[in-house]
Amino acid sequence: MGIPVFNSPYQHQLAVAELIVSSTVLLARQIGDRSREIHEKEWNKVSANCYEVRGKTMGIVGYGHIGSQLGILAEAMGMKVIFYDDVAVMPIGNAEPRESLNDLLSQSDFVSINVSLTPENSKMIGKEQIAKMKKGSYLINAAYGEAIDLDALSEALKSGHLRGAALDAFPQSLTDVKAETFSNPFEGCKNVILTPQIGDKTIESFERMGSEVATALVRYVTDGTTVGAINFPSIAAWPLRPNTRRIVNMHRNVRGVLKEIDNILAAYNVGKQVLDTKDGLGYLIADIGTDSVTAEIVSQLALLANTIRTRIL
Repeated sequence: MGIPVFNSPYQHQLAVAELIVSSTVLLARQIGDRSREIHEKEWNKVSANCYEVRGKTMGIVGYGHIGSQLGILAEAMGMKVIFYDDVAVMPIGNAEPRESLNDLLSQSDFVSINVSLTPENSKMIGKEQIAKMKKGSYLINAAYGEAIDLDALSEALKSGHLRGAALDAFPQSLTDVKAETFSNPFEGCKNVILTPQIGDKTIESFERMGSEVATALVRYVTDGTTVGAINFPSIAAWPLRPNTRRIVNMHRNVRGVLKEIDNILAAYNVGKQVLDTKDGLGYLIADIGTDSVTAEIVSQLALLANTIRTRIL
């Protein structure tokens, strides 16, 4: 307790969106099957059931960070973009919202699942929903493995109702096994692209994530900012003024603790003070008008029963 943990939850979104939009082209042209065939020394030069994606409709289920990025890329390729989300969101570009999931499924040539990991989204695409999709359409999931009933999807592919699928997310029950024992219901299905959850695994995304976390750590050390910490109250600190010292105090958020801290700080001219709390932890930043902070004030804060840590900047 008292040690902030920073992460970078959004810097991978473009990498995932790129994988989805590239899967769209690969499925439309049956590239996976043709590549496998030619590796097996089979020259199968065909155009049957191969299409361009321009002019087709991309249906996005979950129009959040990744979904909206996907919409931008799909639109740039000449696709019509529609989306469904359970909260009202502002469309980007020419993307159009749909009132229900069924409306989206029935109107889309490609359906991309981009929902979060919540119990409500488990098996949201099952046999009933797949039946409402266009005959000959495609299903892509690079988000939440539990969102799709894989057995229902396999049946739809084998029956010809769906023309292809791309999956970069799988249920936990499948991913908990070793690679050599990985099995799935798509063995023998044509035009199915399976990848081992690599949507966010690019050099650039890891560089961006590393840079964001490193920047957050530097800001925390230099001015006390905790924005981006997953276990800490979020405070965006301000530049430290000349002839001012900053006190950063972490404490247990109990009744009366702020009064105790303020009684100690009352000996100084406090120029600005901000407090935020989260999960029983209080985080306070106070700027005091002095060039030096005496050891006495530091000791007094440290000796408070509910103080966890105090820093002087």
